[in-house]
Amino acid sequence: MNSATLSVTFLGTSSAAPTKDRGLPAIAIRREGEVILMDCGEGVQRQVLAQSIGLGKDMTILITHLHGDHVTGILGLLQTMSLAQRRKPVDIVAPAKLMRWLEATSDLLNFGLTFPIRFAPARPGVVLRTSELRIRAARASHSVEAYSYLIEERDRPGAFHPEKARALGVPEGKLWSELQRGRSVTVGGAKVSWSEVTDPPRPGRRIGYSGDTRPSPRLARFFAGCDLLIFDSTFRGADRDKAVERKHSTCVEAASLAKRADAKRLVLTHFSARYTTVTGLLREARKVFPNTVAAADGLTLAVDYPLG
Repeated sequence: MNSATLSVTFLGTSSAAPTKDRGLPAIAIRREGEVILMDCGEGVQRQVLAQSIGLGKDMTILITHLHGDHVTGILGLLQTMSLAQRRKPVDIVAPAKLMRWLEATSDLLNFGLTFPIRFAPARPGVVLRTSELRIRAARASHSVEAYSYLIEERDRPGAFHPEKARALGVPEGKLWSELQRGRSVTVGGAKVSWSEVTDPPRPGRRIGYSGDTRPSPRLARFFAGCDLLIFDSTFRGADRDKAVERKHSTCVEAASLAKRADAKRLVLTHFSARYTTVTGLLREARKVFPNTVAAADGLTLAVDYPLG
């Protein structure tokens, strides 16, 4: 796998209600020509256009749960893609009832799509694989059926050593390419393993997204070692009773889970509209997990490869 740019753009960072500065939940992961949208709150299509994400790219949509603030924007997004004459399929992973809602609504509104939807019901485990990525889901702890997602790049080949290949009699060209891809080759009747001329594979990048949830040991294990962890931070620490009642997390709980998971970086999002500023939430979280940032609509973060 070649090096590839990977970034995360926050399209909406409020919780149940939008504010003048924050739209409803939606996040876009961009990797080369591919886009992964995580949740589609109302107005997501406008944010997609504003961020120049493009309606014709290879696209996967991950829906964490079927609360309106996380899903009502998907209908308009799909319809706008059709108006733009999209032909490529769209992959959607979501709780199974989503397709019933989409089918019923599109029938009532009398519109069709110009592209196929490839739908996979969310469930614990691997929910989607591509040549470059693997997407896993785990059950979240919310008031309805809900999932958290982990997007993982496949490992990259280790550094190739031409001098070792030459010493073993492997001619430059196609056989070198095979070895770089992690495949063994045969030269003069002798087998040459990729491990003889290539360093061990280098890990790809991993992005975790909690959706709406209470923290749990299960999620700490699920997100272990994430390069970027995006976590429900609806409430400040002093409002933990509200977080427990409504099945959300506080900024302090998000930071504690990131610490337990040994994440590299934490992003707080899904802020309650009760807070006119999130500076206090960020300050509280950083006392527990210093490498924390607070999401804002339009914020884009690059995700670098792990060292090693």
